[in-house]
Amino acid sequence: MKAARLKGLLIELRKQTVAEKPARIEPNRRDAAASGVPDEDEQALSEMLQTLASQRNKKQAEVLKQIDRALRRLESDPDLAGLCEECEEPIPDKRLEVMPHATMCAACRGKRDPKRRQTRRGLIDFD
Repeated sequence: MKAARLKGLLIELRKQTVAEKPARIEPNRRDAAASGVPDEDEQALSEMLQTLASQRNKKQAEVLKQIDRALRRLESDPDLAGLCEECEEPIPDKRLEVMPHATMCAACRGKRDPKRRQTRRGLIDFD
């Protein structure tokens, strides 16, 4: 993939990611005079929603960090655009269309992080 096309994809993805405002993390207590939440189910739901919002915000920050890193790499050495950092082979265009901030091909990513390729069945299948 050409460096200019990749840069355009990265900039567009960055705009989209920034446009998605961070998830608001609601406090457990809405009334400062109250202590805790009287309903245990409401407490559990509130904590779950806080966790989900926090995870979404962390993921969004991580994607922005990866996009910025890819843009810096592209600026510093445009000849490396679309090449895997590990094997230096071209990353397939389809992968870059979906994840323009990808810095490794699927094979090298799988070698570096083998747990990503595990399925639920593989984790519980002991036969």
